[in-house]
Amino acid sequence: MSFMRGKVFIDTNFLIYLFSEDDQIKKVHCTQLIDSLRDKVVLVWSTQVMQEFYRVMTVKHHIPPQVVKDILQLFDDFELVINNKETINTAIDIQTVNKISFWDSLVISAATQAKCTTILTEDLNSGQLIQGVYLQDPFKLDSP
Repeated sequence: MSFMRGKVFIDTNFLIYLFSEDDQIKKVHCTQLIDSLRDKVVLVWSTQVMQEFYRVMTVKHHIPPQVVKDILQLFDDFELVINNKETINTAIDIQTVNKISFWDSLVISAATQAKCTTILTEDLNSGQLIQGVYLQDPFKLDSP
């Protein structure tokens, strides 16, 4: 995990595994990984990730909105990227050049804006470098 230094962007799916009962192995892995990273790097997320997390937890997992709001407070120590016009315009450029979805491009744009070195996500090609940010599937690491 030596590539994970400085700032690490956490994608929505990673956070969902922390609280989902659907996959206990992934839940344990993500919990151990985030616990090991909290004191070593700055953890980063964006308004998009926060919104997606809220929607999935309330709609798919049927967790009451107030409970999800309380869960969101657990990430107050994360740096928050507020998606703005610049973030969106950069995401459009990333989408065009890399031929990936706008939403994945928006994650990369936010991570770039925050000067992250790594994005932990299952949604993109692990090992790829886009905009100077390394994409890492958290389940393809040797160990948490």
